[in-house]
Amino acid sequence: MKRSNVLWIMTDQHRFDALSCMGGLPGMTPNLDTLAGEGVVFENCYTPSPVCGPARTALKSGRFPAACGAVKNWLPCHSPDWLPERLADVGYDTGMAGKLHISPCEKSYGFRWKVLSDAPYSVYADDDKHSEYIKWLTEKRNGESLVPMFDADELAYKDDLYRFCAGSGFRTLEEHETGWTTNQFFKYLEDRPEEKPFFFFLSYFGPHQPYLPPKPYDSWVSSDEIKLPKSYYEDLMKDHPVFEKTARALRERVKSELTEHQVKELLAQYYGQVKMIDESIGEVLKRLKEDGLYDNTTIIFTADHGDHLAEYGLFFKSQMYDSCCKVPLIIKPAHSTVAYRNKQVVNSLDLYGTILDIAEDANWKQPDAEAGSLYEMLTQEKQEKGQTYSIFGADKNHALSMFRKGEWKLIRLADGNEIDAVYELYNLEQNPQETENLYPKCKDMEWCKNLKQQLDDWFLIQYKRYPEKTTIK
Repeated sequence: MKRSNVLWIMTDQHRFDALSCMGGLPGMTPNLDTLAGEGVVFENCYTPSPVCGPARTALKSGRFPAACGAVKNWLPCHSPDWLPERLADVGYDTGMAGKLHISPCEKSYGFRWKVLSDAPYSVYADDDKHSEYIKWLTEKRNGESLVPMFDADELAYKDDLYRFCAGSGFRTLEEHETGWTTNQFFKYLEDRPEEKPFFFFLSYFGPHQPYLPPKPYDSWVSSDEIKLPKSYYEDLMKDHPVFEKTARALRERVKSELTEHQVKELLAQYYGQVKMIDESIGEVLKRLKEDGLYDNTTIIFTADHGDHLAEYGLFFKSQMYDSCCKVPLIIKPAHSTVAYRNKQVVNSLDLYGTILDIAEDANWKQPDAEAGSLYEMLTQEKQEKGQTYSIFGADKNHALSMFRKGEWKLIRLADGNEIDAVYELYNLEQNPQETENLYPKCKDMEWCKNLKQQLDDWFLIQYKRYPEKTTIK
């Protein structure tokens, strides 16, 4: 495998199994399935943090959120080695379109060509004011701003959970940011200097809520065809102390405010949006082939984090269960015939080193970089058990962390300081739904003590790196 173009495609809040090739609905993702058949499918990939901003900042910096300051959304971050900057230094032309979600958003982070669409609403930050998509949509609507409508849907979380999840569906297919984002990549291809290899970050806002896609994707699958996960009907609060402390309130709200039929409708909407995004990705792959770029381009597909999608009676993210901390990862290497399914436990943080290895940057392994590299797995089939970590939480004294080693996953919730914590333990080969907490039975066994010690030690390192201030101005 030699130095190539790199196209990194990312979706937002995309479950690892919301791909047909990973057990999702048949016919939902034919283009991504084709890509999977030409490359390496990582079946056990985890995010460095199961929330948007921290995950994305980590991926571009090669460091977990605490080391780059981004322990929550919209928190100013820092890094001595932004991925696009390093790529530019070794001769790449760099571009991005869509959702970056790194703060402050005005900085270039090494992207020469940067067209932003972080969020269409204004209720948390000034995302709408920096959004090229919103400017375009306003012009398309003859000066009418749709930001108030986006804001109303987002603010519905307070008293209308269904509307918050689904949205109002007021955009047509031609107005949706999915097609707009794809078209920005096409514009980049026309603008780029052809004498340089390119790195492009193509980042779709969906299938993040609002789930409801425009016609015809709003009716791609009927809610009557949707089956809810078994854990939706189970009460996991007993003997699940992390769930009890972090997820009970949302579960009770979902159960009390949404009917089972409404939950199925939301899942159908989500899958319709995945279908829409897949077809847009299909247009991207077609264009690369038409332009003679496909073979010389390494194509990466992943997500920042997942979505519970009714697992345990929950929606959204910010947990260490696989439904939201495990992510899809497909890499189609350039000029390679290696194609297989890799079961090794890996972290999407390692895309940082993988891409820099592809770019032949021999100096990327700085002493404080936490990322590794998956490069060797792209040149030859390699299967090991592997291990990785993930962390989430603006308050380090109540932060969630996770350690996955082989078939075992240990979840840790800090309980007021860096030492005290509560734990849950799962065997993912025997219980992939993570409904049977084995920690009370296993905590005194030597192997379990070793798992706990490894996670505690890693968490303490992250704890000491946390920024002093985690409030947004």
